[in-house]
Amino acid sequence: MNTTLHQPARLFSAACLVGGWLVVMLLLGGLLGCSQTAVPPPRTRDQIFAERLNLPALYLTAKTHKQVVAPGSKGLFVDEATGEVCWRALACRAPNCPGRGASGEPYLFTENDLSYFAKPDNSVGFDPKRAKQQPKQVDLCPKCNEILDPATETPTQGVQHSQWVQAYVLPESLARSQSLDAELRRRVTFDRQHQMQTTPVKGPPE
Repeated sequence: MNTTLHQPARLFSAACLVGGWLVVMLLLGGLLGCSQTAVPPPRTRDQIFAERLNLPALYLTAKTHKQVVAPGSKGLFVDEATGEVCWRALACRAPNCPGRGASGEPYLFTENDLSYFAKPDNSVGFDPKRAKQQPKQVDLCPKCNEILDPATETPTQGVQHSQWVQAYVLPESLARSQSLDAELRRRVTFDRQHQMQTTPVKGPPE
């Protein structure tokens, strides 16, 4: 039997077999590649807001100004080491603030409302009568108050001074907050795209 006539057919069959396997391998590789590079959906808005609310924040004790780092959502609390109420740190950005550091860093302080006090059980108490002990001042910043005269400053000027006072944000919390802003934008885009895909197309009125 002459096999030379069947040689091209055998070669063609072998090529088809190899080609078929190559197609299968390419398809499997594509599927595996897609599964490995698939980007998970961003977290929900509630999860993003919850993390933002609990970012580390700087607190200062009322009297000794000891620095304490705690979640920003903690509110007022008592530092067990000093027995003092911890307040969120404020920063004075006034260009002429006497408390500015040598390198221009803002002066840090607290609001320190005397109505709030530390109780013996390390909880925060409130007594509105203690507010009478609060000294009269123009600005929230105690250093700026050293160069301001409450007798001559008008309420409008007091508002202008208070605008220099802002909540102090830790550098690491500021960086993380910016990342959360980007994540929130991705979530908004994801929600819009998902809504467009799931919204049924309305047909013509009957």
